[in-house]
Amino acid sequence: MKTHLRSRMLRSGLYLLAIFLFCFSYWIHRSFGQPDLDQIVYHLNFGVELMDTVDPAVTWRFVRWCVLAPLVLLALLFYLEARMRRVIARAPRCCHALFYRVHRWFPQLLVFGATTFWMCDVSAFKYVTADFGPDYFGANYIRPASVSVVARQPKNLVLIYVESLEQSYASPATFGRDLLAPLTALRGTSFDAYQQVPGTGWTIAAMVATQCGVPLERMTIFDGNTQGQVMNSFLKNAVCLTDLLAERGYRNVFMGGASTNFAGKDKFLTQHHYHEVYGREEWLKSGVDSGDMNGWGLYDADLFSRAKTKLRALKESGQKFNLTLLTVDTHEPEGHLSADCARRGFTGFEGVVSCTAAEVADFVRYAQENGYLEDTNIVILGDHLSRKNPLTSKLSQLRERTIFNRFISQDAPAPNRPELLHFDLLPTIMEFTGYAVPGGRMGLGYSGFNQHPLQPPKDRLPEMDKNLLNRSELYMALWSDPEDH
Repeated sequence: MKTHLRSRMLRSGLYLLAIFLFCFSYWIHRSFGQPDLDQIVYHLNFGVELMDTVDPAVTWRFVRWCVLAPLVLLALLFYLEARMRRVIARAPRCCHALFYRVHRWFPQLLVFGATTFWMCDVSAFKYVTADFGPDYFGANYIRPASVSVVARQPKNLVLIYVESLEQSYASPATFGRDLLAPLTALRGTSFDAYQQVPGTGWTIAAMVATQCGVPLERMTIFDGNTQGQVMNSFLKNAVCLTDLLAERGYRNVFMGGASTNFAGKDKFLTQHHYHEVYGREEWLKSGVDSGDMNGWGLYDADLFSRAKTKLRALKESGQKFNLTLLTVDTHEPEGHLSADCARRGFTGFEGVVSCTAAEVADFVRYAQENGYLEDTNIVILGDHLSRKNPLTSKLSQLRERTIFNRFISQDAPAPNRPELLHFDLLPTIMEFTGYAVPGGRMGLGYSGFNQHPLQPPKDRLPEMDKNLLNRSELYMALWSDPEDH
């Protein structure tokens, strides 16, 4: 009896594991598109903390597809098994041995199939073999602290990250109109080919890549002895944009709609010289009603309203500053249309994109009309390409997808090429803010402004796609001291 019970439980466990892997893959694709295993592993390290900071709609979809659905499918599978046993019993005796052997090993075969499918789906083989490839990072990384940055005409900086904002949204041929019309109408400099590479495809990874010139790799979390320490010291040995600015007397302020605790964002911000950090928790403490927020946090219109007040205060302080903003309304899978946007006639996900574009453009006009651009430059960046949303079917038909960017200044330096990667933003923003970066190199980046003797190699993109996330001792050293690993 006990043997039969153990066998039944083992069979149930194997079935449940296989079904969960299929359902988890379906949920991932339905909610986020095609994330890689590095991104999945990175976020899983935050465990229960993720449940407290993610959009509740995402949590409910997980419960529905990864908890309830597997249980229902397990019950259905046992029902089909019972029917199949009756079919086998009525089959010719010569077939019984084969049928019973297949029936006995079917759970193991199903787990093997589900595991193989899941590993292929998230490129797990590439993830595993990354420990054995050439060290691209170590061969190409330039320590920012080793670069003798020279002040030319330092300006204040406003750095705006717009969630999942692609240049593709501006295509009338795709959407019938320019969804980003208020933004594309702004006078400024843009790089036509701002492309995405591994280790930059989600928000915190994009922030790290653009400010530190490095990818966000899985080695930061799962690396033997350092696993416990790294999340308490986010790239503690890296020198990033805000470290360089703080060293030069800037006050760094971050304002975002979502929780700053999500995915370690608070650790990155506070450990890299952001002097003030505002997110969902701070807005709630300031008196904002949770009913006036979306599932992630503050709507974009409310964020920019508060950002205008902060910009005015920073300007009046007389101290050099960097104001970094991060929007949330255009977050997958459905976006968040505020009541204010709806009243103005915006509808659907296209309306969410257009309304956010209008809010960003209105903030820029506010800065222009108040004379702030005399000593303040503005950078507007999509944080990464959009993932799964209602417009994915149209976006996926485009031959090439690039990320939106606009550099707004009264005296912007001249671009030196049309291509840009996330890592290039560290030296590019430094030069755009009024500093000379000798050689134009910092981190893995090449400045997109001014003339420099070195330009990015022509094979940089395929080389990064193949080897960027390979294990690197130099990269690990940015997270922990040598004695830690």
